[in-house]
Amino acid sequence: MTPRSKGPLAQDFCLDDYLMYNLVRAATTYNEEMAKALKAYSLDTIKWRILMLLEDKGPSSVGDLARRSVTKLPTLTRMLTRMERDGLIFRRALAADRRIIKIHITDNAQQTLDMVRAIGQSVYEKAVEGMSEEQICALVGMLHLMRDNLNRSPYDPLLSDARKSMDVTTHDT
Repeated sequence: MTPRSKGPLAQDFCLDDYLMYNLVRAATTYNEEMAKALKAYSLDTIKWRILMLLEDKGPSSVGDLARRSVTKLPTLTRMLTRMERDGLIFRRALAADRRIIKIHITDNAQQTLDMVRAIGQSVYEKAVEGMSEEQICALVGMLHLMRDNLNRSPYDPLLSDARKSMDVTTHDT
C-alpha cells in the first residue's frame, strides 16, 4: 500500500490514521500543554515562541519573526506591541538604514525565558517519551522534508515541463 492510498481519497480512509490530521492534533496538544504551563508566567505560546526565536537568532525584523513564528503579520504586530508594553521586547532602527526596525529581547524577558525553559523541556520530554534519539532525528528530518515539499509552488512541475518543452523547441530550430 502506498502512502497516497491513505489520503482522503482512499476507500479505506480513516481520519485517526491520517498523517496531516495527526500533525495538527499533536501541535494543538503541544500548544495547549505549553499554554497551561506558561500562564503562571504571564506568557502564552506565541510570546514563548517569539522570545525563543529572538534568543536563538538574535534581533529580527517583524517580517522574519512572522515567517519563523508561523504567525500572521497583523497578529504578530499586535503581539509585539503588547510585548513591548510589558517590557519583553524593544524595537531599534538600524544605524545604517533607519527604515529597518529590528526586534530585540529585553533583559527582563531573558530572565523570564531562563525560568520557563524548564517548562518547555518538560513538555518536550513528555511529547517524545518512548522515542529513541534516532526516531526523533528521523521525524525531524521527515518534517523538514514535508515542509519543503509543501512550500514548493504547486506550479513548479508545470513550469519545469514548460521549460523542458521550450528547450526542446529551441534546440529543434
